[in-house]
Amino acid sequence: MRKIPLLLAVATLIPIGALSWLGVRIIQQDRDVERQRRREALEVSAGRLALEIERKLQQIEDQLGKGKGIALAPVSDEEAPDSLFTETEAVEFRRRDLNAAAAAYRGLAESSKPPVRAAALVRLGRVLRQLGDRPGALKVYSNLEQLGSATVGGLPADLVGWQGRCRVLVEARDVEGLRTEAVKLAQALDSGRWPADRATFDLYRVMVQGWGAPPPSRDAIARVEAAIELRSAWNGGRLAPRGRRILHEADAAVLAVWSGGPNNATAWIVTVEDFAASLRSLWVDQQLAVSLYDSDGRRVLGEPRPGAVSLTPGETRLPFIVSVASLARERGGGRVVLVSGLALAFLAMLAAGFALYRATTREVALARRQSDFVSAVSHEFRTPLTSMRHLTDLLVSRSIASEERKAQYYELLANETGRLHRMVESLLSFGRIEVGAYAWHLERADTARFVQGLVEEFRLAPEARDRVVSCRIEEGLPPIQADREALSRALWNLLENAAKYSAAGSPIRVAARRQGNSVLLAVEDEGAGIPVGERERIFQKFVRGADAKQTGVRGVGIGLALVKRIVEAHGGTVRLESEPGRGSTFTLVLPCPEF
Repeated sequence: MRKIPLLLAVATLIPIGALSWLGVRIIQQDRDVERQRRREALEVSAGRLALEIERKLQQIEDQLGKGKGIALAPVSDEEAPDSLFTETEAVEFRRRDLNAAAAAYRGLAESSKPPVRAAALVRLGRVLRQLGDRPGALKVYSNLEQLGSATVGGLPADLVGWQGRCRVLVEARDVEGLRTEAVKLAQALDSGRWPADRATFDLYRVMVQGWGAPPPSRDAIARVEAAIELRSAWNGGRLAPRGRRILHEADAAVLAVWSGGPNNATAWIVTVEDFAASLRSLWVDQQLAVSLYDSDGRRVLGEPRPGAVSLTPGETRLPFIVSVASLARERGGGRVVLVSGLALAFLAMLAAGFALYRATTREVALARRQSDFVSAVSHEFRTPLTSMRHLTDLLVSRSIASEERKAQYYELLANETGRLHRMVESLLSFGRIEVGAYAWHLERADTARFVQGLVEEFRLAPEARDRVVSCRIEEGLPPIQADREALSRALWNLLENAAKYSAAGSPIRVAARRQGNSVLLAVEDEGAGIPVGERERIFQKFVRGADAKQTGVRGVGIGLALVKRIVEAHGGTVRLESEPGRGSTFTLVLPCPEF
């Protein structure tokens, strides 16, 4: 019989396992196909994205071909000869005739040659500052700034003019105006447009910060450093006429694009982050994640992602490696349907197998309990019948001469007969109650008299021998509506159980009290107690506690089931309070008819 659940489990699990394996294989194949499809789509998207970036760089190169950008070719070193200003400087420095010097410089500033004009304007601005003509000096430096790339003292004229304007504002103590001009000058310096060396840039940075400009950002420093490096490489003949390159400057990656001839080369320089920001909409709209790497494999933008598609510069003509990954969630609509169908089939088979297993195990358990019940009933009947037969044989044989001994045997015979009668009545009552054929006779009963009478009767029973059976009844208890015979049998079962499952001589306490609209009849013992895991099961038919089986306490497993059904027929409930090793208390909660 024990092999039946095992065989059912095996018969159910084999097809479930086969279905699960098949489902996993199908899902894996579907996932592989979907992954390949997504990979191909990602490769197409990466190719399109590379073409868009290439188109953007081509547009930049077209602008560079028109001379728009940062000049790479060295500026002309043509400057006005110092001898041209010898006489005028003598007037300025030796004779200290500043007005005459200013007039002479103005005349020279009308020259058609930019180097001469630039040198004259520098000297004129210096003289006007000494004369205190700050508006005139500002105008002169503005005119100097308009000369652009003309060289004065090895520096571009516009840079010298901007510096001169700031110095006038310093002398005028115009803090706000100076800060405004210093910020503009700092921005112009950070653009890298002036072909100065690194030392000159550092000097000017310190200067403009002293005038109130903020320190340059990491990106600004990186752009200037890249411009200086690119000019150095161009002037050294280390660059092709056209090109693109990733430079690493000041802990930042810079993209440089250049184009032009020996004397008119221009470049476009931007940090990779800024360049990517201008194109971000290209991949954000397509739910793509982009990472960029230089030709040496160093990451310059983004984070590496699994499953990304990478395109090399040889495939794209771009100056970096483009790595593209998809951010879109895997759809797998067909897979959802497939998985749902397999899951439903799996659950159906599992539910069917579980239902079959439960039904089979329940029937097996019921059959085992019924077998145990028949065995227990046979044992319970055999004990009193054996005693009755033995006593009857002694009395019939008239071998007992003593009247006192005969009276004792008659008493034992009566006790065994009563015990057998109670057992038979309990079994018959339980059977009738189970099939709904029991005829209930509910009538008004005096609670105190009913409980007191039953306790007095139990005190005379053999089970109560050498025990103290106390009874505490609350005064003024209301009557109850009860079937006296059935309710007496329920209470008697509780008292009998209290005697069977407690040590000989231990007390049994009975209490009756009122609680709200109910009357509580409690039977308390000091026995072994009932484990938590058995407190629900012991009220089922044919179920006995594990401790009762191990210790060999007699019983058939219907006593508490009968008690529960009788109390429920009275509209009440049974409560159980128990602590292993310290005893149990069974309480019958019965409604009062007057409430």
